[in-house]
Amino acid sequence: MAKSSVIRDDFTVESCDWSSDRDRAALVAVREEVFVREQRVPREMEVDEDDPRSVHMLARTLDGAPIGAGRLLTEIETDAEGTVLATSGRIGRMAVLQDWRGRGIGAALLQRLLEHARTRGMAQVQLHAQVDATDFYLRHGFEIAGEDFMEAGIPHRPMRMTISAFAAPPRAAPPPRPVARVLSVQTREQLIEATLSVLGGARHVLRILVRELDPMLLDDSACLVELRRIAISGRGALIRVLAQDISRAQQAGNRMLDLAQRLPSVIQFRRPVEDVDREYPSAFMSTDAGGYLFRPVAQRMECVGSTCAPGRAAQLDALFDQVWERSEGLSELRALKI
Repeated sequence: MAKSSVIRDDFTVESCDWSSDRDRAALVAVREEVFVREQRVPREMEVDEDDPRSVHMLARTLDGAPIGAGRLLTEIETDAEGTVLATSGRIGRMAVLQDWRGRGIGAALLQRLLEHARTRGMAQVQLHAQVDATDFYLRHGFEIAGEDFMEAGIPHRPMRMTISAFAAPPRAAPPPRPVARVLSVQTREQLIEATLSVLGGARHVLRILVRELDPMLLDDSACLVELRRIAISGRGALIRVLAQDISRAQQAGNRMLDLAQRLPSVIQFRRPVEDVDREYPSAFMSTDAGGYLFRPVAQRMECVGSTCAPGRAAQLDALFDQVWERSEGLSELRALKI
């Protein structure tokens, strides 16, 4: 399972679980492309017994494609009685796809691995750098630690860095509960303002159920800023939209559809197909922060909501998820490759 996503402009760096089929496949895809295909390292040497025991970092594009990888293996020194004398780390399998090099991805992967080493109290980190990557590691504080040697037909150089552990941070107070503000809407202007209030409180997850994707509301520039913020908020970001009709939004060039085309794994659309769902008269949105907005009659502006009402939001979430499971993808979006 991936944790602690870090956003870097057009890519993320996240920790991965080798035991996860999905994470392992993404890591291996990057490493095989760089080491096996590009550098002609034998495939049987590329994956080894250290992989299951290592912490892995993976760089992805914002639409989820794997583009870089690296790992950190913990090495423990003990005395004859088994008492731990020192803990160090060994960084390896650093790889970035050719088209993505020179964009800071390797530096971001290395930073995350070093951060993890510090949190584990490691006093030193070592690695075997390919000789032509020496300058990269020197710039990041490593020093040469021995004579060059050959590995898999490629000249390597041992390098190391002495590091200090992170000081334990003071225990943070629990975050204050968001202030609950009742929302009441009668006009389109009020609806846009209320929508912004609900979107602004969302952390990573947003659900929207509408009969028709409004060609104006979710195309509002301020709303688009919040939708994009949610969409790139890191691992777990998810925006799901249930809509019976998106034709007017398509014709008007709705920018939410453009955003969905760039981030199809995060922004997902489906259409209700069951009669009970198609005849549902209302529309609503809900967030993972407990915010919601509910229109009793979908075609009218009047609605009620709150910036923080977890109980009501959970009820709407449950209804949405039931409808989502029995709905279908939108063929119109498939035609747009969304």
